[in-house]
Amino acid sequence: MMKLKWVFGALVLANLGLWMWASWYREPAVEENRTVRPPIAADKMRLLDEPGVKLRPRKAPPPAHAELSANAPQVCFHIGPFLDADLAARAETELNRLQLIFSRRTEENKTISGYLVYLPPLASKAAAERKRRQLTRLGFKDHAVMQEEGFRNAISLGRYSVEANADSRAKNLAAKGIRAKVRTLYRTQGRYWLDITTAVPADTAARVKAIDWGAKDVQSQETACPAGAKPPEDRMDNVPD
Repeated sequence: MMKLKWVFGALVLANLGLWMWASWYREPAVEENRTVRPPIAADKMRLLDEPGVKLRPRKAPPPAHAELSANAPQVCFHIGPFLDADLAARAETELNRLQLIFSRRTEENKTISGYLVYLPPLASKAAAERKRRQLTRLGFKDHAVMQEEGFRNAISLGRYSVEANADSRAKNLAAKGIRAKVRTLYRTQGRYWLDITTAVPADTAARVKAIDWGAKDVQSQETACPAGAKPPEDRMDNVPD
């Protein structure tokens, strides 16, 4: 009886070993759909440092939204007016930080500053003083001899900011026999503009509009770019060969 048990155990172990061998060491079936690689042409292979080999760079793919950027409207700017040259210089610094190309334009702004009532130049200073004494006797006390170029020995009878007041003064003098003239006075003031005539990218244009120019009357006015205007090319550092 004991011998039968040993024989039965040996058979079980043998069957178990056979099953393990068949499961673990069986070769896998060949895949029917495996792609067959073409043979390597070793005679056509060349090293990169071999004489006569030229590297061909791959073409970079176009940037995202390249077509939209190409069709985007060209935006340029007129910035101003600056009544102060220092403010214009500060604005130029801001535009330089954005690496924008611009030019400064100066305008002469002529405005009325007042009205002068006067007597034309007399022959001499002595003649002008005699005329002043006459004006005093007639009751006109606000007068002075002028020595400005073109008005030497003329007599000023007052400066007025309102034209009607100057005309009234001249009429009062005329009533006493004094023929005075009224001259309009002008003040010329320079105004400065910064013109950007090279197309500005959309993100940079938004930054231009957000700049505080230091004066409430200064505006960043969008304008159409001149024909052929293009955004400046990206700046690249020079790399030695």
